[in-house]
Amino acid sequence: MDIDQNLVGDSTSGAIRQSVLDHMNYVATWTGTDTFLLKPKQIDIETASFNGTLDNSLDQRFRVAIFGDMESSEHAKTRILIMIDQIVGCTISKSSNED
Repeated sequence: MDIDQNLVGDSTSGAIRQSVLDHMNYVATWTGTDTFLLKPKQIDIETASFNGTLDNSLDQRFRVAIFGDMESSEHAKTRILIMIDQIVGCTISKSSNED
């Protein structure tokens, strides 16, 4: 999965926020997976210009790689996605019809 650099990075130092790294380590330990935060992919100028994807914004995002058995990996992925939602400020609200 891809993560926008602004969500996990510290704007003043340019480093990954320690709270994000701590949470990812906790999720990896809790789920028994190996979880990695990877740098953005390098743009291959020749291939990108040929395919017309030179300005692809996804290339500027960090990547999360999760390794483990299928169930543990899906659990870890869900927990990381919840972390991203919390950073962005997304909440699940109860609809007015469900009283």
